[in-house]
Amino acid sequence: MSVMVRLYTQLENLARQGAPISVAVIGAGRMGRSIVVSSAEVSGLEVTAIADVQLDRATESYQSIGRQRQAIATVETAEEASNALADDQVLITEDALLPPKLPEIDVVIGATGVPEIGAQVATRAILNDTHVVMLTDETDAVVGPYLSKLAEQAGVVYSAAAGDEPGAIMELYNFARSLGFEVVAVGKGKNNPLDRAATPDSLAETAHEKNLNPEIYTAFVDGTNSMLEMTMVANATGLSVSQDGLHSPNVGSIEELSDVFSLESNGGILTQKGVVDFVLGGGVAPGVFAVVTTDSETIQEDLEYLSVGTGPNYVLHRSYHLPTIEPLLTAARVCLYGDAYLVPKEPVADTVSVAKRDLSPGEEIDGIGGSTVYGVAESADVVVGKDLVPISLIEGAMVTTKIEAGESIRYEDVELRESELLSIRRLQDSYFEY
Repeated sequence: MSVMVRLYTQLENLARQGAPISVAVIGAGRMGRSIVVSSAEVSGLEVTAIADVQLDRATESYQSIGRQRQAIATVETAEEASNALADDQVLITEDALLPPKLPEIDVVIGATGVPEIGAQVATRAILNDTHVVMLTDETDAVVGPYLSKLAEQAGVVYSAAAGDEPGAIMELYNFARSLGFEVVAVGKGKNNPLDRAATPDSLAETAHEKNLNPEIYTAFVDGTNSMLEMTMVANATGLSVSQDGLHSPNVGSIEELSDVFSLESNGGILTQKGVVDFVLGGGVAPGVFAVVTTDSETIQEDLEYLSVGTGPNYVLHRSYHLPTIEPLLTAARVCLYGDAYLVPKEPVADTVSVAKRDLSPGEEIDGIGGSTVYGVAESADVVVGKDLVPISLIEGAMVTTKIEAGESIRYEDVELRESELLSIRRLQDSYFEY
């Protein structure tokens, strides 16, 4: 019986037994709300708690799946939450740190988009023996390796989500490696044109049309989001990034990926095999890809016959990703099988802060999706050697020396705001040898 058939069957059994997996969703923005709505279609799993600073968004998420207002309890303490759950109510709370503390919750999905909150939620869940599905890439890219070690020691699962592009890439990577292919490159198609200078103000109208938060949309357009995602994949697979950041080439078609991601000696852009990257154009988005190769002449003939390519490289392409639906399957699998889609192992890469414009002493940096910085993926050894600041740590930092546009920001250039996230990052830096 396949894993997916087995999962479906076991979820159906849980539903019949009246013992669904209990899920808490942290963040009721567009992503979190869609996860809640999707949960109504998934047997054997129930979102029993939503945390959001805007309680009306949490309430609306529940009401959109038929929950009556009297069945939704607004809670502030663990005792109130436990009493409400015992009365078959679902929970809403402004306190993101409350659901991870509740013994009734089996798994927490972090969909906040705020790296600090993502880290706080994950650590509290792990310390309370609760599984974590991390959909906040901004957190995983900067402290994921340390959080995964904490989870391993605690005997729970820390996993990135299926359906998000890093999780979808990992499925292709695991598929390719399991079949014995050598992985030349993995990555994604970028959904938006790349504009490093994009700001929330310049994108406000388009963001409104797309029903997106302007800061979130800015992080998509300026490339930061894609850099964070590729950092996650690098840290989970051990694949590399270019010393100068990612290539992010333009391609004309999916088929071109096999030629573009070849060694320079073969007319491609790579100085080495085994990299992560993203591409523009070519109809690759919203999908993900893996460029693979093999020395077997028989397998080469089979792949050419099956229209996977003409060699020496071949392209595996998944044409979609479902980040608002598939995380629920991750939640189910971590609980039923202790299985994870993407687990960061050690720091191979980081997404560092680069100035969008000239920055002067005394200015405060606004962070991911803002008007002052964008993110670029770099090898961990480069980050350490140049003392560069990961972008997930930069929000609220005070500039102490003049920084020119396009310049990577060093720790000595800014005074970082103290935070729990920064403390966890310091622990990670001391835990791993670079």
